Amino acid sequence: MPDAAHKYAPGHEQEERPVKVCKEAARKCVRSISQQPVLSLEWLALVDHLLQLTRLVQLEARMPIDAKVAEAQGRNHDSVGTLWDQEVHENAIRILVEEAKVTLCLRMMHDYKKWQYDVTTRQADLMQGVVSCGWDERKLRQKCDQYEECLGLLLVRAFQHRETLQLIDLPLLIEHVALVLDPFPRVQADVDLLATGMLARQEFVGLYYFSSLMKHAEALNNTELLARTRDHQLLRLVTMHCVSYSAHYDPTLAGAVAEGLACLADNEDFALTWEEFFLSPQGEPDFECKQWFLQLEEMLVAPIISATPGRRTVLRPLLDLFAKIKRSCR
Repeated sequence: MPDAAHKYAPGHEQEERPVKVCKEAARKCVRSISQQPVLSLEWLALVDHLLQLTRLVQLEARMPIDAKVAEAQGRNHDSVGTLWDQEVHENAIRILVEEAKVTLCLRMMHDYKKWQYDVTTRQADLMQGVVSCGWDERKLRQKCDQYEECLGLLLVRAFQHRETLQLIDLPLLIEHVALVLDPFPRVQADVDLLATGMLARQEFVGLYYFSSLMKHAEALNNTELLARTRDHQLLRLVTMHCVSYSAHYDPTLAGAVAEGLACLADNEDFALTWEEFFLSPQGEPDFECKQWFLQLEEMLVAPIISATPGRRTVLRPLLDLFAKIKRSCR
């Protein structure tokens, strides 16, 4: 059948219609995203839009791949493609990037977590929300959980693509990862990390952000990214998180953290200055941090390799780093 006729064939039209409907709905949701005071009526309406957008993202993930993309002339078949020419459907995320909303979503999440960690303000706003909205506190807290989970999912999917990271406020992303992985504000806010749905909290999702940063570092401003990673003590924070909580990670999260650390270990600039990442906040050699980091070989990496031996190759740079640190501790 000629291409022109195929375009209007009934089967082709039916195949394309769900994609078109999802794109239109996603664009409407994305354009509704704006920063609003937490628990205001406008913010509550925003949560509903974010819920709809994340459902569209999940729906697209279940769609069959677009086989026509692989046939496109000039496409690099050694790559899975960019956000704009991949075989999988991620139109909602692509629209989020095209509408320049990713940094806004990151800023919204960062401000939300600072609000959550401020116990006094958070409780006062919840009480005010009960009065202004007529909802009970339990329902308002549920909206807060939905907001965090939906924004987190969108950001995780967006940050998987280096094109997104090349366009966003990277210093803000690094600052946010440091904020949510730092145990002090979590304790102050009395956040129960081991509650139901804990893996949807930023205190865990932030590890996916870290992994994406490390995977794409050399395609970004590598020197600045590593300097900020060092200055914010991200490696130490990730290490302590793994030591404290890795037993609760699901396989996907554990794999993401391990691969992120392997990419960091394989980073040429990091390899030249790796000891600078094992310094105390006062700039002194931190032997204790090295010992904590070495625990990850058994706690995090060994179970992954045992379950999937083929991943040893991917994690080899991290295994080599463990060996290098062991030698430095003798």
